[in-house]
Amino acid sequence: MTHVDVAIARRLTTTASLVAALALSACATARPAGESQPASTTPSAAPATPAATPAPGTQKPAAPAATAAPGTQKPAAPGAAPAAAPKPVPRRTVASRDGTKIVYDVTGSGPALLLVHGGGQTGTSWAERGYVDKLKDKFTVITLDLRGFGESGRPVVPDAYALDRHLEDLAAVADAAKAPRFHLWGFGHGATIGRYLAARSDRVISAVLVSAPLGAPFEGIVRDAVTGMRAKWLPLVQQQMAGTLKVDALSNSDRTAWDAGVAVSALALGAMIDYPALEPGEIKAPTLWLIGAADTSAMENVKAYEGKLKDTKVTLKLLSGASYADSFGKSELSLAEALPFLSGGAAATASAAAPGPRR
Repeated sequence: MTHVDVAIARRLTTTASLVAALALSACATARPAGESQPASTTPSAAPATPAATPAPGTQKPAAPAATAAPGTQKPAAPGAAPAAAPKPVPRRTVASRDGTKIVYDVTGSGPALLLVHGGGQTGTSWAERGYVDKLKDKFTVITLDLRGFGESGRPVVPDAYALDRHLEDLAAVADAAKAPRFHLWGFGHGATIGRYLAARSDRVISAVLVSAPLGAPFEGIVRDAVTGMRAKWLPLVQQQMAGTLKVDALSNSDRTAWDAGVAVSALALGAMIDYPALEPGEIKAPTLWLIGAADTSAMENVKAYEGKLKDTKVTLKLLSGASYADSFGKSELSLAEALPFLSGGAAATASAAAPGPRR
């Protein structure tokens, strides 16, 4: 793995999108074991996102199924049909200003809290890692699939991933969830987007930004890598839109990456190169900036802002021993810092308008 691979993996991905990053920067020639071949060969098809896996040493054995006390079990009535499994609650959708479908969920009660996922994740990643269960008793938790991810729309027009489009998506979801004001918590890619909302909108009560930089979205070799990704895949997307792309003519590695939806990721990430730098003094909402102390790339950004947070609304906290992946995967680390911060803000805004329907 090259230094570029490591940087992309740290900055832009969790387990799910590591495959895509490697396919782009290292031109992987084989699909990882256990990953199924997508049915579609166009970038508009969403690649399957594997369930997040616990970090080594954190996995707990499944609890045994509860059994009734001896003699208390009742046999099923003769001919009775087996109990039907509960039906999954359908996810909600809203059309953003440009018509792109955005899928979201609302759970819990209390002040609204909008969770914005990282690269390669979806809105359900927060529940898979235990965040929603820990937050839903204190907050109305709103999660969404960012455009280009999960079940949300995956437009193949580069301008569809401009910063304003993402901010319109977040506002549309908050409106649909009847949350005129809300707390915001973003991780990685989602925190990089969310920080602009905390700077531009009075609707954000407070923000938690995890593993996101201040200043420019990308710098150094990561910026170079993303620039290269956009330069490689944008012409192919344009050919596909014009009906001239010959997918069968691609190399095996490029075909694998194309089938995995990497072209859409290249558009989304490439658009971020043009996002303006954001300095801490521009952020209007009280903000907790969480960085894993073992995330060497992020720590370089932290050092660049050493002594520059005074008289701003940004408070830096380091997660001891945590890598980039740990700062999301080990949810207890971020929750220990974020919950007191958010709860303090929530207490001061208890009179804010309550969100709408909950489940």
